[in-house]
Amino acid sequence: MPEPSPRRTITLPRLVRTVLTVACTAALMASGIAPAQAGPAVKLPSHDRFYTYTGSKPLSQIAPGTVLKRRAITVQIASLTAPYTAEQLLYRTTGQMGQPTVTVTTIIEPVHSPLGTKIVSYQSFYDALGSECDPSYTLRGGNSSDSDAQAEAAIIAGYVTAGYTVAVPDFEGTDLQWGAGQESGYGTLDSVRATENYLGVPSSTPVGMLGYSGGSIATEWASELAPSYAPQLNIIGAASGGVPVDYAQNLTYINGDQDWAGVIPAVLVSLRSEEHTSELQSHHD
Repeated sequence: MPEPSPRRTITLPRLVRTVLTVACTAALMASGIAPAQAGPAVKLPSHDRFYTYTGSKPLSQIAPGTVLKRRAITVQIASLTAPYTAEQLLYRTTGQMGQPTVTVTTIIEPVHSPLGTKIVSYQSFYDALGSECDPSYTLRGGNSSDSDAQAEAAIIAGYVTAGYTVAVPDFEGTDLQWGAGQESGYGTLDSVRATENYLGVPSSTPVGMLGYSGGSIATEWASELAPSYAPQLNIIGAASGGVPVDYAQNLTYINGDQDWAGVIPAVLVSLRSEEHTSELQSHHD
């Protein structure tokens, strides 16, 4: 069983219904941090047309990693006096069942870098069924009172300050497929492709990947899928922490636990939605 994620997803069984709709909001409530209201310039991804592909060409005819939209943003990090400018990309990727889909990545470049272009693919430790936890939203100042999101943004800023270009994908996709490992891996690898396409750098550019908790799912799957899905990428290393190695063992372990049992229905609902399985059935002992 991995150690608990820094951004807790569930605390009380009676909040299960809330978890099934907005897991991250439940986490903020449980931690005593009230969810922040985004300013007028920061729309929830679920209400932001940037997250929707509007082109006429079918996604199935577009290569994974293709940039479909781009926009300049400002990254809000409370611990820094000067905000970072960054770019967000809507890009084509692949869903859990192999279907073409889209998601967003946030690219933060260093002002000056003695390293040349080296990319860090940072998979956020979000575990969520609500778009207010998307990294692309929290990095812009959404949920700004979430101390975990701000702490993570400061970690990302550390890599940028050191001279790395950092890509932070919404690897759960626009439909928030929490726990869908293949989709998370595809989204991570295609974020790197989209970043390289945006920067105009070759696929031989060195890339390091890292992630914790939810981000470990994306990072681990990306490292496993890379040789077959994106063999052209020059991934020089991957680091994962809090990896849920065996879901069956993990979920059995937390069954009945006051703090973590709510993860079970949340993950099952997410995977059922993505994999189009039959309705979940109730079982009583």
